[in-house]
Amino acid sequence: MIRYFIGGILVIVGVVIGMGLQHYYPLFSFEEQIDIVSLATLVVTIFLAVYIPVFLERNMHNKRSEKDVIIRKIEGLQATIRTVNHTVAECVQKQAVSTANTYRLISLFTAISNELDTIITLSEHCGKNKFKDDFDEIKKCRFQYRKMVTGGDFQKKGFKYTILDKKEEEKIYHKFDKALCVLIFNINGL
Repeated sequence: MIRYFIGGILVIVGVVIGMGLQHYYPLFSFEEQIDIVSLATLVVTIFLAVYIPVFLERNMHNKRSEKDVIIRKIEGLQATIRTVNHTVAECVQKQAVSTANTYRLISLFTAISNELDTIITLSEHCGKNKFKDDFDEIKKCRFQYRKMVTGGDFQKKGFKYTILDKKEEEKIYHKFDKALCVLIFNINGL
């Protein structure tokens, strides 16, 4: 409503300035008739001047908001896999996997699956099905990471990670994190 009011005021100011120029500066000659082509050009110019900032900017802002939501979810997923990485490092340092850490790791992998599912759903909801290959790579990394961290005798009492296990876990962790970073760049590129 305010935009229409401001638009009306600008039209009135334009008319007043035109009348003032005609009255005080007779050097300018004004025609008494309106050319239909010039009027159509004026209307199209005004339409474009209003349409571009109002409608296109709003559309771009909406798309940016969608991207930001997806990116925040990806960053949350990165934080969760970072927590898994730190938990495994803690277990290597203590040379044992406590019951609490066992349940924590299982819970974190459940959260990773849920967060990834949310990201995929949001991406599909926004009509951005362009990331199928990225999601396939991320799912593969998730599977490898889960298998590495919770595979074998993980839930047996006395299980511990070796230094070689930690090195392998680090490689998969960085591959997983890199795939998520690439996804962020691809989403920003839309």
